[in-house]
Amino acid sequence: MAAPASTTRVPPTPDAPPVPRSSITRDATRRSAAGSAARSAQRRWPRNMGQALLATLAATVVPGTGHLMLRRRRTGGLILAVFLLTCVSLAMVGLTAGRSTLLENALSSRVLAVAIAGLLVAALAWIAVIVRTYVIARPRGGGIARQGLGALVVTALCMTVAAPFGFAANLANSQRSLLDSLFTGGGGTSVAEAISKPRLNVLLVGSDAGPDRTGARTDTMMMASIDTRTARTTLFALPRNIGYAQFPPGSPMAEQFPKGFHDADNPLSGNYLLNAVYAWGLDHPAEAPTTPTNNPGLNLLHQTVAYMLGVQLDYYVEVNMAGFASIIDAVGGVTIDVGPVPLPIGGVLPNGQHVKPDGYVPAGVQHLDGNQALWFARSRRDSDDYSRMGRQRCLLQTILKEKSPTDVLTHFQDIAAATTNSVATNIPQEVLPQLVTLAGQKSVQLDSISFDPNLPDPSENDGRFNTSHVDVGYMREVVQTAFAAPPPAAPTAAPAPASAPTTAPQASNGSSATTTPSSTAPESLAASCG
Repeated sequence: MAAPASTTRVPPTPDAPPVPRSSITRDATRRSAAGSAARSAQRRWPRNMGQALLATLAATVVPGTGHLMLRRRRTGGLILAVFLLTCVSLAMVGLTAGRSTLLENALSSRVLAVAIAGLLVAALAWIAVIVRTYVIARPRGGGIARQGLGALVVTALCMTVAAPFGFAANLANSQRSLLDSLFTGGGGTSVAEAISKPRLNVLLVGSDAGPDRTGARTDTMMMASIDTRTARTTLFALPRNIGYAQFPPGSPMAEQFPKGFHDADNPLSGNYLLNAVYAWGLDHPAEAPTTPTNNPGLNLLHQTVAYMLGVQLDYYVEVNMAGFASIIDAVGGVTIDVGPVPLPIGGVLPNGQHVKPDGYVPAGVQHLDGNQALWFARSRRDSDDYSRMGRQRCLLQTILKEKSPTDVLTHFQDIAAATTNSVATNIPQEVLPQLVTLAGQKSVQLDSISFDPNLPDPSENDGRFNTSHVDVGYMREVVQTAFAAPPPAAPTAAPAPASAPTTAPQASNGSSATTTPSSTAPESLAASCG
């Protein structure tokens, strides 16, 4: 009988410990949460690059809308609310603030610095919103070409937003630099007094220095008297050939020239004219006042003009005539009626000798560039000084009429550069808003009186103002008469008969004469351009 087969007994494997139900629940919860996040991500993220760029474009147009499209409601709503609140606040300020307030802020160096910082922060914040929107919206994966295209489009959108902010910040910085370098004040009427004065008197000086001249001469001298209540402005033009210019009693120049700026014993007595006062001060600084500037030539001219006109000069503006051409070029030129004959460019040496002109300013209505406008104002060949003074006043009127604030804003950086290099003044920044407000009034009237032989003077034998030996007393009476003159009649009023007499300002010797009304009234700049 065979033995039964042997079997190997395998020891039983111990049972694994039971898994707690709580662990199963946590695993299921995690898997469910992961699935929900994946499904939410699929719903939130666009499925293609086009949708991502569309959301980014929305963020570029109106910050926050891109986030809202991506269902980031809380963040998008906050960004959109800040954007709309800022826009509404700026609009309210622009609509409710008065013109003087806006001008005061626009002409304040400190306010401009704050504005520059605000513009830069706003630009960076907007760009950050654009980039963040694209980062959230862009589809995962994709090739290098697709990602490069997306980055290129986003960069272009950021630059689109940055450009206007950068332009505005650069413009504000240019204006701030101009204010800080040009309108520093000092030596003139205090701000508090200037703002409360009924009239401001500004000396306008054009220096005729240049490569064709030795030294500096002031061949353009005017006083602009501005009525701060009505904006009516009168220009008093002083010819360069005024002889026997007077100085205040007790001053060093009055002691040296008690009968006026003239020396008959000097063979160069022809140089003792009003346009040589500036150069004399430069050559003899000890005889010039120490204020209002550190330029003794300008200080001496300032003192002389103020004394002869019998006024207080509040401020001055000095323009280098060579730089004047750059200013005209900066504003895009000027259109003006040159007259019936061409005007020579150059053609007269410093000693008066005539040579061949470098060219001509064409006759008739012309659009002049800076160099042509400069020679329209200063050309002396084939015309006298008084014709030139009329052209200068005509050019000033045309510039004020043609060039709007938009022109100035468009070319501001070029104007600022040209002005900084060719203009000097002691008008303080705080007075600028008042002057700009007056200049912007539609009712501004420009009148002109020129102390030349066309001005009646009853005390002279020929009844005309004598420039070769000026009567300072009569000059002062002419100025005061112009100040007291009522505004001109409305255009609809009937003109007075040409033969109607009126009393002219009394001369210094006490005599008086009768003449036509137009003889003592200021000549309008429009008439001088005619």
